[in-house]
Amino acid sequence: MSLSQFRLDGRVALVTGASSRGIGNASAKILAEAGAKVFLVARREERLRAAVAEIEAAGGTAGYAVADVSDEAQCKAAVDACVARFGGVDVMVLASGISGLTERSLVDAFDTDNYRKVLGTNMDGAYFMMKYGYAECAKGGQGSIVLVNSLAGFSARGSAAYAASKGAMRAWTHNFAKKLAPLKVRVNAVIPGLVDTEMTHPEGMDELFEKYVAPAAAEIPLGRLGTVDDIANGVLYLASDASEWVTGHSILIDGGELA
Repeated sequence: MSLSQFRLDGRVALVTGASSRGIGNASAKILAEAGAKVFLVARREERLRAAVAEIEAAGGTAGYAVADVSDEAQCKAAVDACVARFGGVDVMVLASGISGLTERSLVDAFDTDNYRKVLGTNMDGAYFMMKYGYAECAKGGQGSIVLVNSLAGFSARGSAAYAASKGAMRAWTHNFAKKLAPLKVRVNAVIPGLVDTEMTHPEGMDELFEKYVAPAAAEIPLGRLGTVDDIANGVLYLASDASEWVTGHSILIDGGELA
């Protein structure tokens, strides 16, 4: 193996959920550093512009489209915009996700509005992006789709709706890997453990984070919370030719938490 197999020069990577202080944003940065042209997709244009500016200031090439991935037409438009800007799509990193309602009772667990909202972003968003992006990924004969999943797909944690969405993503990693393998498109996932992101550590909520989230590091065998860069490193591996014989797999990056 050569370190050059991690390079993505000449390739285009579309990354959803890329505007927040999270895994999508960190993944876009490392893919750009590896030579890919990156196309960021999220709902907040101001943050998208800032993320693009940061990547370009570091010497990378980036563009963006504003889209709500729960809307099928907007997913198609985002893929079309990426193709129009950079000529195609070789890599897709599907990192858009929301945790939804914090459940305090069975009433919350069966909240229909929360169920539809979470599945709309987490499941529909990934499904629609794959629907309109897989054929572009196939054109170069070396396509890679990376789903950003969660330990909630393996064990009972988070809301019922969130767990359902991540369980579906785990199944899709196997299912679409087999379906798209004849097209030379690989489908894999990263499974983050407890990571310090905007979802777990919202802006202005430092006190609550330190009280309720940070102590969980004591239960992680490697003794700390994950960082977005920990996960982005796994995304780079799955996006690159370093993993060219890997498909249908979920890589756990959790500090040993599941163990």
